[in-house]
Amino acid sequence: MPTLFDRRRLLASGLLLLVTALHANEINYPSRPITLVVPYPAGGNGDNIARVFAKKLTDLWSAPVVVDNKPGASGTVGAGQVHRAAPDGYTLLLTVTTQLSSRVPGLKTSYNATQDFVPIVGLTIAPMAFVVPVRLGVKSMPELEALARQRMLSYGSYGIFTSTHIVQHLLLAQMKARDPVHVPYKGESPMVADMLGGQIDMGLVGIGQAREMEKSGRMRTLAVLGTQRSEFLPKVATLSEQGYKQMDWAHGTAVYGSARLPPEVLARLQEAGKTIMADPDTQAQYRNQSNQPWVNATVDELRQRLVADTHNWNKVLTSVGDLE
Repeated sequence: MPTLFDRRRLLASGLLLLVTALHANEINYPSRPITLVVPYPAGGNGDNIARVFAKKLTDLWSAPVVVDNKPGASGTVGAGQVHRAAPDGYTLLLTVTTQLSSRVPGLKTSYNATQDFVPIVGLTIAPMAFVVPVRLGVKSMPELEALARQRMLSYGSYGIFTSTHIVQHLLLAQMKARDPVHVPYKGESPMVADMLGGQIDMGLVGIGQAREMEKSGRMRTLAVLGTQRSEFLPKVATLSEQGYKQMDWAHGTAVYGSARLPPEVLARLQEAGKTIMADPDTQAQYRNQSNQPWVNATVDELRQRLVADTHNWNKVLTSVGDLE
């Protein structure tokens, strides 16, 4: 019969083997495909950004990275999927910082943005463009404001209480618009299709989408958000320049993982993200999409931005009250 000493020695050996096995498993990460969840439809700017990053990470690690588009409920469907997944580094989230941090009144989520997610790498940051279809017949913000006071106009967003909804609500309120109608979508692609089809009158889109629509002669860009003009549309003034307040929001896209990720896995992901964003080809691909690479953002800065966005957007949502 084993003595107490023998049993303790066996127990210690078993624990050592378990720790060694777990450590080896983390070192071998990734050993199977990684899913990159995008809470927007395929074909939009967020999807385009995701596919560049997924391809770069696949090439870096020789492990497949699959983009999984999960639009719905103002982006909370995709974020919720990542939160519920095992915290092993095989399910990641690519989203806009304000989407993750903004709460939707009346919609319960399973996660807390600042407690349940950890930033891995910032990918792009840029203002969004405020566009109208050419058929609307307006060529400037003053002309749009005059029209908005004369008759009801409709505007599209990426979902109820998303930043694209709140920004346009605040803008139209400053215009003293006459009974504007909000039409929520699951992302950029379906919203643009309806704008071109005559179902809605205006919306916020990525700079790349705005440039393409300008070239095709189907849309006009009247302004951009943010504190400064876009390097891709330097002649287009910001909304702030044109006298509108609370219009300094920037569209920052980043990759997040579970806050419960093993430290070794998180460190490997963050190092890979840094390597990818330092690659001139990655930056060139994002610039070709009219996206400004977010090359200087540290993990701490991303974390601070998520906390600040959560505070600021919840404050704005409280101030605007019930929009529906």
